[in-house]
Amino acid sequence: MSLATIKELREKRANLWNQANEIIERAAAEGRDRTAEENEQIDRIHDEMDRLQREIERLERHQGLSRQLSDSAGVISGLQDGDQAAGYSGSDIDSVVDEEIRQWLLNEDERQPKRFLLRNAFAPDRELRRMLPELREQRALGTVSGPAGGYTVPQGFYRVLEDAMLAYGGMRQARTTILRTASGEPLPMPTANDTDNEGIIIAENPTEKVPEQDIAFGQAVLGAYMYSSKSIRVSYQLLQDSAFDLPTYIAQKLGERIARITNRHFTVGTGTGQPRGIVTAATVGVTAASATGITDLELVDLVHSVDPAYRMQAEFMFHDQTLRELKKLRDQEGRPLWLPGIAVREPDTILGYRYVINQHMPQMAAGQRSVLFGDFSKYHIRDVMDVLLIRLDEVYAEYGQVAFLAFSRHDGTLLDAGTHPIKALQHPEP
Repeated sequence: MSLATIKELREKRANLWNQANEIIERAAAEGRDRTAEENEQIDRIHDEMDRLQREIERLERHQGLSRQLSDSAGVISGLQDGDQAAGYSGSDIDSVVDEEIRQWLLNEDERQPKRFLLRNAFAPDRELRRMLPELREQRALGTVSGPAGGYTVPQGFYRVLEDAMLAYGGMRQARTTILRTASGEPLPMPTANDTDNEGIIIAENPTEKVPEQDIAFGQAVLGAYMYSSKSIRVSYQLLQDSAFDLPTYIAQKLGERIARITNRHFTVGTGTGQPRGIVTAATVGVTAASATGITDLELVDLVHSVDPAYRMQAEFMFHDQTLRELKKLRDQEGRPLWLPGIAVREPDTILGYRYVINQHMPQMAAGQRSVLFGDFSKYHIRDVMDVLLIRLDEVYAEYGQVAFLAFSRHDGTLLDAGTHPIKALQHPEP
């Protein structure tokens, strides 16, 4: 899909926004409230704009995946000399290991252990090269299951899982910092607050030494909570269907399930027995006057409650239903707070800042924090790269099904040394 097509879709969104804007401005100019019919028309326009935005994101994501595949091809081609010396080409790596994974999923040799370790998508290619002769020999002999230690899977499988997690996780779509570690040992993250300290002027040939002033250091620790996808059942018919892309299907479903629960915890997790969510960790910057609404001035106050140093790459985060209401807000001059992005890859904005939709954010209600604003790079998400995939044959055999179960480890926390990089708009208690 060409960039021109994406640009056309953005222009359609802009035209729809102009139509909704005309309805709002007409009612304001006439000094009256909008009629129910006008509000319904605005809502229909917004729904169509949302549909176009999803299509734009889908196309842009497809382009991004195309670039990733091109990059992967470049990495493999860079290894060609060594590969040819060993008697195989770079393309053999993906094709052979892909086949090994597929055959393990099909489980044609039940004597072998029924588990697989999915490691880092960026595992050293020398390990793949080392494994390739053994894989070739096993395929020639018809031995189609992995050894006890498992194999390092090609980049494609983990990326499908990772892409599914991205699509279902608003926290991963924000500018959060993603840390990928090979193991799950506690990971200390130092913090420092030196904002109240200043230098001084000293006289020539001072009689006293320059005074000292220590930096206030702190520490946050990222652990690795174990998450399960719950079992995914697949019928024997699908397993036997050679045209069915089983690895991609399994990776997508595992990624979606794990993404939903981790995104919930990264958003509203309590920090006790689970990650500390960003809503929980954020500092209240503004308390709204209404338990179910937000004003333009409250959003302005929220923006300015964040230190200017953190506003350089700041963004909003809220639920989609909150966005619907924010689209209807005007500033004191009658100008809309929400503006659509028209240029390719230009985001929609509120008060000039991009925003992220997160369906695990609280909606506008009494006592809830419905809007976040600030530097989301200060929220750190940890992914332990070893994902354990287990096959369960006997449990659902009488139903003609096989189950797959995944375990992965994650954690997340906000690094706040007292400077409060993320602020929340909170609605009053009833």
